[in-house]
Amino acid sequence: MTDRFDLRALYEASRLLSTSGDRNAIVRTLLLSALSKLLVTRGVVLLWEPLVQRFRVADVRGPVGMAPGEELTLPQPVADRLLLEAEVPEVLRQRSLCLVVPLMFRHRLLGLLSLGRKATGEGFSKRELEFIQALATLSAAALHNALLIEELQQANRDLDLRLQQLNTLFELAQEFNATIDREQLAHLLSLALMGQLLVNRYVLLIRLEGTERPSSFQVLAARGLPTTLRPEQIEHLARLEHPLLLEDAPPVWDWLRALQLYLILPIRQQGETQAILGLGRRMNNLPYGPEEVEFLYALGTLAATAIRNTLLVEVQVEKRRLEREMQLARQIQQRLLPRQLPQVPGVELAACARTSQQVGGDYYDVLQEPGGSLRLAIADVTGKGLPAALLMANLQACLHMAVPLALSLETSTVHINRVVCENTEADRFITFFQARYEPTTRQLVYVNAGHNPPLLLRASGEVLSLTHGGLLLGVFPQAHYEAEQLSLTPGDVLVLYTDGVTEVANAKEELFGEERLLACLETHRNASAQAIVEAVRQAVEAFTGREAGYEDDFTLLVLKIVPL
Repeated sequence: MTDRFDLRALYEASRLLSTSGDRNAIVRTLLLSALSKLLVTRGVVLLWEPLVQRFRVADVRGPVGMAPGEELTLPQPVADRLLLEAEVPEVLRQRSLCLVVPLMFRHRLLGLLSLGRKATGEGFSKRELEFIQALATLSAAALHNALLIEELQQANRDLDLRLQQLNTLFELAQEFNATIDREQLAHLLSLALMGQLLVNRYVLLIRLEGTERPSSFQVLAARGLPTTLRPEQIEHLARLEHPLLLEDAPPVWDWLRALQLYLILPIRQQGETQAILGLGRRMNNLPYGPEEVEFLYALGTLAATAIRNTLLVEVQVEKRRLEREMQLARQIQQRLLPRQLPQVPGVELAACARTSQQVGGDYYDVLQEPGGSLRLAIADVTGKGLPAALLMANLQACLHMAVPLALSLETSTVHINRVVCENTEADRFITFFQARYEPTTRQLVYVNAGHNPPLLLRASGEVLSLTHGGLLLGVFPQAHYEAEQLSLTPGDVLVLYTDGVTEVANAKEELFGEERLLACLETHRNASAQAIVEAVRQAVEAFTGREAGYEDDFTLLVLKIVPL
């Protein structure tokens, strides 16, 4: 008996325990040494698992009714004191185990060694208990060292994984920044998810730039999932502030489970959700751990930022295209307006045309006909930008072609209307006014096709609105127009204008209106045509506090009859 428990036996056991850094080998050595030295036929080693707060069967010998990996709930020993017979927990006594030896290292519980009775039927002697206590102490130290080695190895693996993820993110950041093709970006995201995490089902929603509503999110990348979601679904997702594991989510998220999604990550920047990444299960069925979730957040942020940058680039490209279009439209508009007004005895002519920043479709013209008459025209084309400018160019071409043909105003207006109807879309139309003035007879004939009625201020004080004519141009191809003829006398003033004169508003959202225009004209009716134009322009600017033509085209044409 003495030979089994001398120092050489402990030394041999200590040598075996210290040379192994594997927990399983240590546990096996401990259990086999205990069974052989104490002549016991059954025993078990239980290791403490702090994460689940339970004991796990690490190794078992003999018929104890336990299997490796099985978990047990047992009271923790308060010290490293051995437990015998009645002190042994009931769960172990039921399995014919009568001795429990705590495996403690510096007051840290690592596990339990539990043994059955000796094969001889005798009780454990004091020397045997001292030996098994010493063996447990040596084993606990070895287990502690093995745990440190495992923790260090795991830390190294985690560090390697983190380094690999950082390298992957760095490479992806370079690739994401190297393209503005959204399809290519979505492909890169798919490759990263599949290559790193074995995820082949995902959806990425991104908040559109310059929008605040939750429903402004849009699916901009997806694999194995629909590319559109209902507004109420997007709004529901946009409220998320924390990761959502659908396995444990309430029934309100069943529609996401139906899409076979497993994890939803809201990607938040500056306190707001800027993107939403939805992921299916991993193909290896492993869960998403904290490291994977952190990687997904970084990857999702990279992808969302890159895709949002493509949207910003598109906005800038579109902005520059519009700026070029506006510049071209201004050039067209300026070239269509007369550079110099005709000089005709008995007539004063003056005009002012200010183009707004948005470029509308205002147009005016004064042409001298072959017989000496003057053709006056003013128009306002619907819309803004290049389309309005091109339509205005068509109108000018039609008018210039009609003047040499010596057609009546009614007939020429009918022809112009037909051309406009045939060459424009249904939502495009033109307000148009044209007049012919014969200086020798002082006769004025006009047709008004839905334009702001020009004002005729008689020298006698009478004011007429010239409304006779017909429909807007471009509304009805078979429209007919009627003309009206008036006799003018010296001192009469004819004022043609567009809605950019009367419908401009001040800071109180009040319109300048026809009443203010008429009051200004009556105040300055005795002035020259050029002075009248300047007076109206200054009145409008004083009323609005802005330069004329700032918001809408400002066009004004004045004809004043003077003595020969």
